[in-house]
Amino acid sequence: MDVQTQIVDTTGLKTREPFDTLFPIKEETLAAIHQDMETNGFDPVFPIVVWEEESVVVDGHTRFTAARNLGLPTVPVIHKSFDNEDDAILYSFHIQRNRRNMSDDDILKCLALLDSIHDADDKQEDGPGKTRKEVNEARAKELGISPGKVDKARKVLEHGNDEIREDVKTGEKSINQAFNEIQEIRRESGEIKGRETTGLGAAAKYTQTLGRFLKELTRIKENGWEDVTMEKALADIESIRDLIES
Repeated sequence: MDVQTQIVDTTGLKTREPFDTLFPIKEETLAAIHQDMETNGFDPVFPIVVWEEESVVVDGHTRFTAARNLGLPTVPVIHKSFDNEDDAILYSFHIQRNRRNMSDDDILKCLALLDSIHDADDKQEDGPGKTRKEVNEARAKELGISPGKVDKARKVLEHGNDEIREDVKTGEKSINQAFNEIQEIRRESGEIKGRETTGLGAAAKYTQTLGRFLKELTRIKENGWEDVTMEKALADIESIRDLIES
């Protein structure tokens, strides 16, 4: 595979949806790259990836934007061939997914995009097709989250109103919070049966357990982490969060 970097004219490159909106450019990241590029130039170690047949940027939008803002006439580029737009989108998704922690808004947006791309494969016209559980498990692997969170995100997409989805987009609500709100609305309307139980017994046990955990964690911190690194502690807390949301 030829992956040689080429120096090309910026005017010959295009940006368009969905590639430039898959993961929106963060202003603070753009500012940092702009400042570094202004001082040190465009680092060719991190070239822009371009869809060869279309001259469309599929990866490196922040770097490309910084270069254009600075008026750089040329940029380092790697051209990559794709059979169709879906293949180019999947490449762009996977390469960006591997270098970032996705927000809940990213998850909703990418889930909808992946569903639209894989729709024909999921249905399997010559067979019974995949079950919802199988589809959720496949999406979970692509997104790097639990199947349970995929299912909740899917319900937000399917049943959430514009206000709820906007709250997830702005970070006002997590997928889990939006899901719980949607389920309560659906119960009240009679769309789904049953009501949430208060679970006072479980709540009391949870509070007691959490209290013991925080007390022990404080003791360990005061005595020094030593063989328990902060990175491991934070990773374990993230695992607990995943368990709760799954």
